[in-house]
Amino acid sequence: MNAQASYELLVQAVQRLSLARTVGEVQELVRAAARELCGADGATFVLRDGPYCYYADEDAISPLWKGQRFPLETCISGWAMLNGRAAAIEDIYADERIPHEAYRPTFVKSLAMVPIRRIDPIGAIGNYWAEPHQPTEEEIELLQALADSTAVAMENVRVWSELEQHVADRTVKLQAAVDLNERILGTLAHELRNCLSATVTLLDASLGTGDGDFDPTVRRQLEFAHRAARDGARVVEDQLAAAMDRAGRLRVLRGEVVVAELLAELEGAYHAMRRNDRVELVVEAQDDLPVLFSDGHLLMLGLRNLVSNALKFTDTGEVRLTAAGDGIGSVRFAVADTGVGIAPADQKRIFEEWVQGDAANGSRGAGLGLPFVRRVAELLDGELALESEPGKGTTVTLTVPVASAK
Repeated sequence: MNAQASYELLVQAVQRLSLARTVGEVQELVRAAARELCGADGATFVLRDGPYCYYADEDAISPLWKGQRFPLETCISGWAMLNGRAAAIEDIYADERIPHEAYRPTFVKSLAMVPIRRIDPIGAIGNYWAEPHQPTEEEIELLQALADSTAVAMENVRVWSELEQHVADRTVKLQAAVDLNERILGTLAHELRNCLSATVTLLDASLGTGDGDFDPTVRRQLEFAHRAARDGARVVEDQLAAAMDRAGRLRVLRGEVVVAELLAELEGAYHAMRRNDRVELVVEAQDDLPVLFSDGHLLMLGLRNLVSNALKFTDTGEVRLTAAGDGIGSVRFAVADTGVGIAPADQKRIFEEWVQGDAANGSRGAGLGLPFVRRVAELLDGELALESEPGKGTTVTLTVPVASAK
């Protein structure tokens, strides 16, 4: 190989080494490049392992010492590391630094050995010839240049490995913190739901005693507390379901779902969700809708989130919930409002948790509704679609199959 070709090969090897991320990748690159650079019959990649030389890898016409360890003081690779110098040996049996017995079973007649890093070497690269050969100064320079680049690559691997480990450790800690927070929040939400449910039940009983039992001002206050408690209970229930989903504990329990009964139950809670009397609530269902085989509770949660979300961003006009068959085995539940609408730039990211459109001004909720409904659609083998125009309103459609294929 001429000098130009050798230097081009060296440049290619250095470029590949710069991309290596593991010691194994470095070894594979170096053993092949070292042998080809000098036209040798074999090459070894040796690492310093405390007081030993560890022959980590090799590329040769027949086996050498891969996987073996030798004391630094007893082999030529150890000599190169201890002295930080290259060795060029034409006749291995005429050099006292060579452990002749270790070489007799091999093809080696001549060799060149260079340290990986000349100050405090971490290893060595060896080239071997089956016929007597005096390594030239150019060959030693090429081999040493490869070794110097190998030292840089090994340091990069070390830094990269430490970084990966740091990221892995950090990820484990963050996940542990998330799991702990999920457990704490789950327990807190569960207890809060119990308290709110008891409050709602008590207020139901109190308000059901008749209009004449309370002063009008007191009754209005109780009705306000009643709505607030019901809203709080719904929010807690939705968040518990979302938390269970994130933890992988939300399960789909399918059974018969009568759409008319589902909408009637939803309509009963509908009016308590209103923020003011300027918004009309309309529920419409197509006649003779089929009975669904689905999870009625999850479907209720999803629709309730859509209705609640529509009401948050509608100050006047109406929120309309319709249910109709699509003629191909599914039922479409559409929630349309005359609210502020969603800007085109926000219409994709609005399905991400903790995100709301600019129109929300960060003041009308946590932004968990639509992402949770999207997840409900996935769990029920359905689809979720959104159409919106700023200033004119939004329509979100949840399409659910009459019977899941799963």
